[in-house]
Amino acid sequence: MKNKGLTSDEVINLVSQGKINYIKNNASKSVGEIVFKNVFTYFNFIFIVLAVLILFSGNFKNMMFLPIVILNVLIGVFQQLKAKKILDQLAVLDQSSYTVIRDGKEEKVLSTELVLNDVVKLEGGMQIPADAVVIDGYLSVNESLLTGEMDEIEKTEKSELKSGSFVVSGSAFVKLISVGEDSYVSKLTKEAKQIKEKQSEMVSAIEKIVKVVGFIIIPVGILLMYEAMVINGSDYSEAVVSMVGAVIGMIPEGLYLLVTIALALSAARLAKLNVLLHDMKSIESLARVDVLCVDKTGTITSSIMNVTDIITPSGKKYKKKVKKCYLNM
Repeated sequence: MKNKGLTSDEVINLVSQGKINYIKNNASKSVGEIVFKNVFTYFNFIFIVLAVLILFSGNFKNMMFLPIVILNVLIGVFQQLKAKKILDQLAVLDQSSYTVIRDGKEEKVLSTELVLNDVVKLEGGMQIPADAVVIDGYLSVNESLLTGEMDEIEKTEKSELKSGSFVVSGSAFVKLISVGEDSYVSKLTKEAKQIKEKQSEMVSAIEKIVKVVGFIIIPVGILLMYEAMVINGSDYSEAVVSMVGAVIGMIPEGLYLLVTIALALSAARLAKLNVLLHDMKSIESLARVDVLCVDKTGTITSSIMNVTDIITPSGKKYKKKVKKCYLNM
């Protein structure tokens, strides 16, 4: 092996530039963001204002609507934290040690300590830690984790290697050309972890109702307070209790909680079947699926497939002679 690899000074310089094979786990939301999003909603804001009004009136027994709000928040936070934990564990690359050439000598470093242009020695059974190019040797590589195809691909000098692939056999020295967040597997993992904010129709409809009612009850509440205190001569405590009692009945908090519980139970049921959900709202999207199309790949099926029937769009079956031609291909 003629290539002496990087020098210690070059490694230090590349690390300072951030050219290291380390992937930040910033695709999923933080715990603070999850809690903030579930607590500070317009739905909760309405009930907090009503709770504060009752608090100043001293009639604490009339705050029985708060447990519904708290339970709704806790369920939402719990389910999203559970999804976050699973997403954070989703990784294509392992944390193995690799032999690199630095200062003309071989040394062992973790995959997260590799830097751009490092010369790494790969052998059978090892995972490719970053995008690389073969500079000396021969490898037989399995890229099924990335492509879904089980075929072994031969890699010789100047052949490119994708991170996340596995070396089946052979031995070679490779030079890293993309590391960390610039590597192929990093972009793939980031896309898989990405949470797309798409509101479900059912939840969206309920939130629209809450928002409309929320705007309506403001003038209604003011009028009720005016009627109770000015027209009827009631004191502040009595006026607040009567107003909150009338306003609470206009808000479908029970429906909101019922939807949250239904989605949470559905998510728990799917979790037992090892189904990963980004959030509870994905349940409704899944419920609307009639046909699930899956591409045939070596990772989920065997390589032996047989033609059982050939049917035209009109529903007519082909004759046995035609089917025999397909079977003999």
